[in-house]
Amino acid sequence: MLKLAGCICILLASSGMAYSCIYSLRKEISQSEQLLDLFTVMEGELAYSRCPLPELLARLSGQLAEPYSQLFLQSSSRMEENREADIPTIWGQCCEQARRQLFLSPQAYQALLRMGEAFSYTSLESSLQLLRLGQKKMADILARRNGEFAGKRKLYCCLSYMAGLFSIILLL
Repeated sequence: MLKLAGCICILLASSGMAYSCIYSLRKEISQSEQLLDLFTVMEGELAYSRCPLPELLARLSGQLAEPYSQLFLQSSSRMEENREADIPTIWGQCCEQARRQLFLSPQAYQALLRMGEAFSYTSLESSLQLLRLGQKKMADILARRNGEFAGKRKLYCCLSYMAGLFSIILLL
């Protein structure tokens, strides 16, 4: 009876491990989609609103989902405090602080960091081109991640359940 309870617990643990891995994949894809939308929104806002960057970031933070809303609000407040500081540096520091909440691949995180470089250009056209480049890069990353999702989901489930079954065999 005790071994049966142990086997059930092992199967539940392996199911939980598979669910956790799949959840993190879905979270990464969801945040990458939000980042792609963010590039589109930033491009439109920079092109048409023409308001100061800290004000723009503060306004957009109310419209975005977490963790991006917190990132934009923090960046806005830091830019207001340090008007003489380098904008990409402030953006990079804020991104680094929000890194634990972001489930982004290294390539997507680099694209997020490059968004800060778009804020520093004095020419509107060069900023918009950099945002378009980031948008294209994020679309490629997202398409690749979506293509890999089904295979990785199967792999994580198979590995988790096989590890559980192997542990049950060792238990018996």
